[in-house]
Amino acid sequence: MQFTNASWSQSLHQCEQIIQQLVNQTQQASQNYQLLLQQEQQNAQQLEQLAQREQRAAQIVQTALQGHQTAIQQLQHVAELCRQAEQLAMTQPGSQSLQQPVQSFGMTPYQQQMHGYQSMH
Repeated sequence: MQFTNASWSQSLHQCEQIIQQLVNQTQQASQNYQLLLQQEQQNAQQLEQLAQREQRAAQIVQTALQGHQTAIQQLQHVAELCRQAEQLAMTQPGSQSLQQPVQSFGMTPYQQQMHGYQSMH
């Protein structure tokens, strides 16, 4: 098969068109990847911000837990002091007058009043 100048010219023109199409497609793909890169960078930045907020939230929760542990220890200590005071009140003369405040601890004023009334009768 013999190529003429016209057929060479036509083949080269087709080749040039194909190459131009590939260039255009590659440029479009590059633009798409550039947009994707920007989106991923924004996502990464947002994730970093979220991670920082989550870290702060975790620290707040940890601080709250430590506060609760301290409160529990203090409440247990107060409960032990109440038990000791109750035992002391039971062993001391005149303990009748000391029992009512210990027993009414944690009651509403109405409940305390009713409790006081019932213990008198």
